[in-house]
Amino acid sequence: MKAKARKNLILGRGLIGSHLAILLEEKGEKVSILSRGDDHDLREAEKYIDKFEWADRVWFLAWDVGVWKKENLPEYESEILNSNLRLCQSVFGVLQQTKKPFLFVSSQAAPSSNMTTLGATKRVGEMWTWILGGHVARLWNVYGWEPIGEKSHLIPDLIWKGITTGTIELMSNGEEERQFLYVKDCAKALVHQFDIGQKHADVTSDEWVSVKHIASLIGEKLDAEVVLGSNPGKSPMYFPEILLKSWKPAFSLEQGVDEVIKEAKIWHQKNL
Repeated sequence: MKAKARKNLILGRGLIGSHLAILLEEKGEKVSILSRGDDHDLREAEKYIDKFEWADRVWFLAWDVGVWKKENLPEYESEILNSNLRLCQSVFGVLQQTKKPFLFVSSQAAPSSNMTTLGATKRVGEMWTWILGGHVARLWNVYGWEPIGEKSHLIPDLIWKGITTGTIELMSNGEEERQFLYVKDCAKALVHQFDIGQKHADVTSDEWVSVKHIASLIGEKLDAEVVLGSNPGKSPMYFPEILLKSWKPAFSLEQGVDEVIKEAKIWHQKNL
């Protein structure tokens, strides 16, 4: 007798949520997505309680990360803080009511002593998850192709500069190190964590790489000049504590960068 397809509710259709949906569907599972882009306001999650009741498990990825590439006024930061706290109260309230197994996607910023709006609100989400017995996945610099803007991330930003200008300029001297994880690996890691029942994990490649090295790698692949800044970059906010068990990324940094370059070039050609 064929096993009944598992039903997944994904909250948030961003970079990770989109890839997670594809992966789950490829595994033969059913997927439903609630996202702000589809006019679902999860700060009023009670409106969608039937979706939660339908699901066998819930993936909580939705979040208002705000604009991080510039200094923001206190009023803006207050708005982001309020929005995410409302999101927490509503979504976790429905999860508590429906008693559905869930995984909350957090950030390496959550435990940092360098307080940020993102880190503070993700920490609240982690605490709520622990209270309700869910799973916490702390993500480390997940990258993939995404349209460039005030919320896009380092690797697609550098690739876009190389494609469109032929020059990759860094704001810093590039000596700061980061850990990066390709988005397809991230989606597989989240599924693996939920499947094995690990309650907390730092989902990362566990490989430290300098920003200068990444810029040089992208520059070589795009035949673009790399220009380093003079100021030191920010040191890591936090170091991994509990790695995901029995899992390793399938993509190396170079392979992931190749995939993003390929997608970026296709997007560029379509939008010339």
